[in-house]
Amino acid sequence: MFGVILLLGVFIIMLSFVLSLSRLLNCLIVIENLNVLVLFVCLLCNWDESRIFFIALMVIFTIEVTLGLVVLTRLWDYSSLIDIVGV
Repeated sequence: MFGVILLLGVFIIMLSFVLSLSRLLNCLIVIENLNVLVLFVCLLCNWDESRIFFIALMVIFTIEVTLGLVVLTRLWDYSSLIDIVGV
């Protein structure tokens, strides 16, 4: 059951990632959705011993989102690179 949910979620997220490759902010949002899916499956699969792993994944994904937003704001600083962001 969990494998089917995981496969369906990954398929939907990868399809939306392919459709949003032209905009960096959309890619960050799709990657964050993938992170939430991984956290959800981690929480469901290992009910007894997933707390430490779940907290570690939350910290790692928070750092990843923070770095992505820093890169996004750095790109916005350069007016010649404004087309990469898609604004």
